[in-house]
Amino acid sequence: MELSNNDLQKMLYWMVLGRRLEEKITVLFRESRLRGHHHPGIGQEAANVGAAYGLQEKDCITLIHRGKLPELIKGMGLKDLMAGYYAKKEGIEGGRAPTGSHMYGDLSKGIIPGPGIIGSAIPLAAGVGLALDRDGNGAVVECFFGDGASNRGDFHEGLNMAAVMNLPVIFQLVNNGYAMSVSAKKSTRIQSLSDRAQAYGIPGVTVDGNDVRAVYEVTEKAIERTRNGEGPSLIECMVHRWTGHSISDADIYRTDGERLEGEKSDPIVRFKNELIDEGILTEHGCLDVEKQVADEIEESIRYCENECHDPDPSDIMRGVYASN
Repeated sequence: MELSNNDLQKMLYWMVLGRRLEEKITVLFRESRLRGHHHPGIGQEAANVGAAYGLQEKDCITLIHRGKLPELIKGMGLKDLMAGYYAKKEGIEGGRAPTGSHMYGDLSKGIIPGPGIIGSAIPLAAGVGLALDRDGNGAVVECFFGDGASNRGDFHEGLNMAAVMNLPVIFQLVNNGYAMSVSAKKSTRIQSLSDRAQAYGIPGVTVDGNDVRAVYEVTEKAIERTRNGEGPSLIECMVHRWTGHSISDADIYRTDGERLEGEKSDPIVRFKNELIDEGILTEHGCLDVEKQVADEIEESIRYCENECHDPDPSDIMRGVYASN
């Protein structure tokens, strides 16, 4: 699908929403208005938006720590997401999901709940791909994971199964350089993790994850190929992790220079400048996007803090055992 000016403006909206939401959630945790876990995805907006924007309603995604944007693009409501963070019964999973993590979902929107073990969503995506293949409606599943997950056995098993069975899976590897505190440079001996695709006989490509249009174009080609029955692909999006692994990570293993490196290639600033230079958006238009996003986030917080309810303790066993 060729991107229209309207598409490009929507992509900017999603990127700004992702950035401001992550920043706001971090503040809410520091103010003790939220408790639990939070893994900020600041700096990964272009990779997430570019990868998810071309998905259709029938398609599925598996989740990642820093994957709020694909979830929102796939139809999860901002209020539902935030109410989940507040552990309210109106939120995702009725307040049961580990707050701020990735272990929740919405099957009605093709958002597969994330398992707790890093990398375990990769073979899960192969299983989803098998189910979609049997349905025969041309749907694909996009599996998001990080560089650390690609060093696990789940990666080998998932990619091998998908390749051998020619399943409709897009493996979206978001390489931010660190698996928690371990640098990818210390844990692998290859320059591009996408080279691992060769071992499974599938296409592999590395793309600048700070360029939202580049990510979109590469992903669209992979999706088209998959819909045509040509099997899975591996895409590696190179990004920078601006923060520690989580808000409880002191991030003492990186230098100040490393932390600042990502900010120099800010994907949002880059995309805004491109749209302004191309006459697609004005400075005033960019400010309008920021205001719209700010209003939506504040409204979601007001909703959670003033209108939502705590889960009913009497309902605690729901979902633990199968009901007749």
